[in-house]
Amino acid sequence: MSGKKLINNPENVVDEALEGLTMIHPGLRLLEGHRVVVREQIDTGKVSLISGGGSGHEPFCAGYIGQGMLTGGVAGSVFASPPTASILAGIRAVAKDSTAGVLVLVINYTGDRIHFGLAVERARREGIKVEMFVNGEDCALTSADKSAGRRGLCGTMFIFKIAGAMAEAGESLDTIVSTTKMVSANMGTMGLALGPCSLPGQGPLFTVANDSLEIGLGVHGEAGVGSVPLCSAKEAVKKLLDHMTNPASATKIELGAGEQLAVILNNLGGTSKLEELVVARELVQQLESRGYKVVRIYTGHMMTSLEMAGILISLLKVTNHPEWLTHLDAPTAAPAWPCVLRSISGPARTTPSRIPVKEEVQELAVKGVKLGSEGEQIVKTTLEKITSTLVSMEGRLNELDSGCGDGDCGSTLTAGAKAIQAAMSKLSHAHPLALMHELASLAENMGGSSGGIYSILLTSAGRAFQDQVGGEVEPDAWVRGLKYGLEAVMKYGGAAPGDRTMIDALYPALQVLETNQVELRSSPGSVVQKAADAATKGALATKTMKAKAGRASYVAADKVVNEDPGAVAAAAWFSIISQAVGN
Repeated sequence: MSGKKLINNPENVVDEALEGLTMIHPGLRLLEGHRVVVREQIDTGKVSLISGGGSGHEPFCAGYIGQGMLTGGVAGSVFASPPTASILAGIRAVAKDSTAGVLVLVINYTGDRIHFGLAVERARREGIKVEMFVNGEDCALTSADKSAGRRGLCGTMFIFKIAGAMAEAGESLDTIVSTTKMVSANMGTMGLALGPCSLPGQGPLFTVANDSLEIGLGVHGEAGVGSVPLCSAKEAVKKLLDHMTNPASATKIELGAGEQLAVILNNLGGTSKLEELVVARELVQQLESRGYKVVRIYTGHMMTSLEMAGILISLLKVTNHPEWLTHLDAPTAAPAWPCVLRSISGPARTTPSRIPVKEEVQELAVKGVKLGSEGEQIVKTTLEKITSTLVSMEGRLNELDSGCGDGDCGSTLTAGAKAIQAAMSKLSHAHPLALMHELASLAENMGGSSGGIYSILLTSAGRAFQDQVGGEVEPDAWVRGLKYGLEAVMKYGGAAPGDRTMIDALYPALQVLETNQVELRSSPGSVVQKAADAATKGALATKTMKAKAGRASYVAADKVVNEDPGAVAAAAWFSIISQAVGN
């Protein structure tokens, strides 16, 4: 089974991707007949930098072309080295009329070394001033006796940036080559994968068990250290750092006490931004807890492996080379280099402290009209019954929500109910105005859209009790409270009766109460029971309604076959209120 790709013909994917890049960035140009991208304007008095390799690692390498970084890039087919003829065409294009020379930067894979090396030799034969550097900084393999050498990984982006800044500053070819060698010798990279990638039109290149991580693999899925049990981000970062700094490893990176580090956290393609940020936090915290100082960190999709879920970590020692930090901070027009929002204190990375916020608890100056002792007890008992009922309905409400939402309506309402239960002894049961304010605050903190909706409902309902300052609570005030609350929910939530929401339970109840105002004063029990029956009927009717609001409105109509969970819950607590009034 092939991996899903949003492409056209797999045979054209590289050419179409490069065309897409130049459409987005008109300052980049494609060479006719080649998969070679160069800057629109090339300064012939400065050293030109060119790199390349197989496609599928975007934004590498064409994304790093621009003032302050590469001058050109050569793309091969997916995971395949580019042909020598295209590399030579790229060298010629960036070297044209140049007096400063060309530096060819190669990532250490056998095919790339061969094809780029041959192109360099042919360019020299043509009289082009050109040098080549092959970078390999992989820390995964513990032995250094491999004939192919250490693999080149995303640490090469440090070389692109530093060499690019030097070239932009007018440094000589020899000086840039010398610095490039030092940069390479002072860094190391290692990564892990949670899942495989697949070539366009083909199946996965390798497998990773659901309960495992693959440690130390290359950007084409080449084997590394091996598999380890699936673990937390904290433990995964620890495993990588332990291996990278293992004294017994021939490919280790040696870090001294207080070492200053520039760090790349590379997203291999399929890792969510949420995970990436969690790992970035772990990376900074763990490095600094070991006594090192992370002075720069760059994160994101820098050198990917198609849709592979995983990361690469690159560490560059800058303690003795503050000029490298200057080069890393130098401006660049290359679209793929991460833009870091610096502190006003300077370019050095620090972990900023949180801005203190003074919590201002809004106390009501006037709690409003007060209920008698009997009314106060009724309110308290009713709240206790409502909250216990909502907790008992959690499973049923989640089940109703699973077909048309995210399956957490019951859990969200249960969280709110438990918060009310915990605060029950402190609530203003005798003061409806204060009680609505307190319940609204508790509802706001229970999360989800339900929390916001109930907070709006209760906050607005409290308005009905603001005008009355003495005497008994008027029955009409409770009806006005429901009216004000529903009006606010419909205003801010965008729903109306018939849209398959909690409104379809509460609005029919309100209509009954409003049309029976006189009877409500003389026989409140019977009127409120009629309202509760209308709420239950309205909730049941949502089973056949077309959803026009909330998450259910995005779901196909044939998938929405049960009652709305919010309406069912509202009908349930309204029914409990009717029982309390009737008794």
